[in-house]
Amino acid sequence: MKADIYHLVTVNDGTSDNAAIVQIFSDMAANRLKRDFSLLNYYDEVPVSYGSTIVGVEGDSVELKVHEHQALILKQDNNALIKCPHFHNDLGVHCYASYVNVAKKTVILHKFSYAQIRAERREAVRVRVRDPLPVKFTYGDVVIEGNLVDISGSGVSIHADPVPATDTDQGGVLHLALAGTALKIPGTFVRATADGNGGTTCIFQIKPDPRADTIIGRFIYQRQVEIIQQLKDEVAVE
Repeated sequence: MKADIYHLVTVNDGTSDNAAIVQIFSDMAANRLKRDFSLLNYYDEVPVSYGSTIVGVEGDSVELKVHEHQALILKQDNNALIKCPHFHNDLGVHCYASYVNVAKKTVILHKFSYAQIRAERREAVRVRVRDPLPVKFTYGDVVIEGNLVDISGSGVSIHADPVPATDTDQGGVLHLALAGTALKIPGTFVRATADGNGGTTCIFQIKPDPRADTIIGRFIYQRQVEIIQQLKDEVAVE
């Protein structure tokens, strides 16, 4: 999971926080607290969240029965977020999976930390694009070219290298094609950050007109359908 999805928060210290979180699961398992929690992952930026059942708590680990989609994502990503009203100050929790069995829909979670789930503050649904999709941002004679990384109704990010020096809040036009329809969308350069693979990710805010907004919405919906179907297909293979 990326830093823009969650941010770790220390309430007391790592050991105490982990123990407090495990105690909440122990209390839910013993019916001292209502069993009210759900796991949350972001799969290609699409939120995947289901309720789970506590099997048992042993030491610092919690065993759960989970939805098969969640088990598959945990097997791939090895970490998840947890939402539960019993957590301190309504914070979320981040954890790692020490064991995942997709066929049995069973996971064992450990290394719990409090977290702010930043992705839930997003104003618009975002989806990641896997196939190369060319995009360019132009202002004056300057052009930033790359491939689309993800898109929402209010912003896009592209992988571009090299990137000419560009001021924050620089306005321009984004040129791309979605579902075979060419679009020119007014946009603003927000920032460029190294992606860790020698390239650069550029983030833009966009202000699509009604036509472009409709096309983007349809594209996002179709990607969500594809992503969920991909999960189902991968579960079937398992």
